[in-house]
Amino acid sequence: MIELGSEATVEINPVGEEETKVIVVDGFVRNVDALKNSACEISGYTPDGKTSYPGVRAILPGEYVDLVVQFSVPLLRREFDIPENVTFNVTMAYFSLLTVTEKYLSVPQRLPHFDTTKKHYYAVLHYLNDGDFGGTGFFRHIPTGFEKVDNARKDLYKQSVLSFMAIRGVPDPAYIGESSAQFKCYSKVKYKSNRLVIYPGNLLHCGLLSESQDVCADPRKGRLTASIFIDFDAE
Repeated sequence: MIELGSEATVEINPVGEEETKVIVVDGFVRNVDALKNSACEISGYTPDGKTSYPGVRAILPGEYVDLVVQFSVPLLRREFDIPENVTFNVTMAYFSLLTVTEKYLSVPQRLPHFDTTKKHYYAVLHYLNDGDFGGTGFFRHIPTGFEKVDNARKDLYKQSVLSFMAIRGVPDPAYIGESSAQFKCYSKVKYKSNRLVIYPGNLLHCGLLSESQDVCADPRKGRLTASIFIDFDAE
């Protein structure tokens, strides 16, 4: 049984020039080993077919998803001023395991990304395994100054990214790290086992990854996370 940690701590961190809230919870579950064991018992890890995540995924246990939702939804309503009468939907819920080596990265996988242009769509990321893995970085697009991409910014952002690459060339096949000529990492959350990170999906973000540390197909040893996406926007 997966239960909330009795000594879980919650930090609300406004990040960047736009002061967008990123929530960090340490000691999220009491028995993280049980969740990791559940991940290791799964044999059906595959690419999700929906996103550009550079690895494989498997469906999370429903009991755990329910716990995350019960914890996160009231917190999101409070911190992001979402009315009680606005319903929500869990759009994806996966164990995620980084497996793609740098030479096979697509161009989008070499860049920070946003999950959605919606205002109230949130990523809930739970770091699971112990290890010196890369955390999560939040990026500013230098040419436009954008830290998040909504519907009003989407076309200009995409045009600017493509124009930059047309002039300067596409990035080398490598994980971005903490900076590039086009993007600046202005805030980061360090990887720590049993740490939960919650942030709006329209923030430009990326894993701060390296092939030597983070790429591993073994759920017992690799950069194993749980990823849940909660959507309060009906449109």
